[in-house]
Amino acid sequence: MSEQVDQDEGRYVGQQVRVIRARRGISQKVLGDRIGLSRGAIAKYENGERPVDSRKLLHALAQALDVNVADLTGHDQDRLDRSVIGFHAAVPDIETAIWTEGNATPTLQPRSLTELAAAARQAMQLRIACDYASLGPMLAPMLTDCYRHTRETSGAEQETAWDVLATVAHTTAAALKARGYPALSWTAAQEADRAAEHIGGTAAFASAAFNRSQVLFARPGSWTSALDCAVTTAERLDSDVRTLGEIETLGMLHLQASLVTAALGGDPGAHLDEAAGQARRLASAEPSRSILRNPTFGSANVELWRMSSAMERREPGDVLQLAARLDPEQLPAAGRKAQYFVEIGRAYAVKRDYRASLNALLRAEHAAPQHVRGMNIVRELVGHMMRRARRDLTTGDLGRLAHRVGASPA
Repeated sequence: MSEQVDQDEGRYVGQQVRVIRARRGISQKVLGDRIGLSRGAIAKYENGERPVDSRKLLHALAQALDVNVADLTGHDQDRLDRSVIGFHAAVPDIETAIWTEGNATPTLQPRSLTELAAAARQAMQLRIACDYASLGPMLAPMLTDCYRHTRETSGAEQETAWDVLATVAHTTAAALKARGYPALSWTAAQEADRAAEHIGGTAAFASAAFNRSQVLFARPGSWTSALDCAVTTAERLDSDVRTLGEIETLGMLHLQASLVTAALGGDPGAHLDEAAGQARRLASAEPSRSILRNPTFGSANVELWRMSSAMERREPGDVLQLAARLDPEQLPAAGRKAQYFVEIGRAYAVKRDYRASLNALLRAEHAAPQHVRGMNIVRELVGHMMRRARRDLTTGDLGRLAHRVGASPA
């Protein structure tokens, strides 16, 4: 269920927990008992003395209060960010294109398959760069053109049309999930799966499963399902993986499995090691038959996910040790570089080194501003620092960052 809660400029997760808990008539002790914390710990979260800085705690609170995560994080305020307003404005058209399978009143001739393939590659790069404002308006017209080609062509041309559709659907699903549209993201992933049935290979199936697992991972109570989705698909596809794109997408499934395993309290090592093994295969892989790729996958990206998994396990020392061994310039995309600095910022915040945390978050924002300004964890950490850090910090760079991410105190 979803519950509307009071909005204010400086809201933080603990504040929303307090409001909803009071409306439910639940005491701090009862809420603490539901998630295995003391009454005093709940009070500190509600009073803003501690940030809700882990996915595990955030989801446990949402589940215990019977609300959506967005009711606690205020994710909808991302849609007011002027830098990505173009993406949100495009969502109704994306929805229509998917629901109608492009069967809308035609106004223009569809682009050629060669032009569509080039546009699909461009869209994939924009998504990797986290340039959602530029990407959003491209998606519905591409989907519509792809669907029309799947209906109006035959033979090799039709197979190419399905291949391009699989790529565009994957890009659409990933972008929608990142910008807070999980249900439509799930539908787009289903379209990628449907396209995969027409083209063979494993890349489209792996990418669709990755998207579905990420959507499930964002929902309280669905983590076991998220892990099962990633693991069972990886096991089913493993023996058929040959080409570059197939290895990349299989490797990303193992990385997703590692993060979910860590969040569930398990040891992600086996999945990370399997991903590292897939990364070593890239140099000798067969050329891709499909245009669907995940060029962010590689050895450096595996090490980044090691950092993320360590952070999920609340091991900030390990995060910082791993960060020291990884050159962020080796990471293949702006979004990945931003994630590197976000994990460092989270680790320093756990250690209460707020100046180092701020410096890392500013570097993350510089790498991928649209991505970082929409991250709930960044908003929560920055809001916490605004309440706890020294005044000379809050009135400078931290205060300006808080304004940009929507964490300025009321």
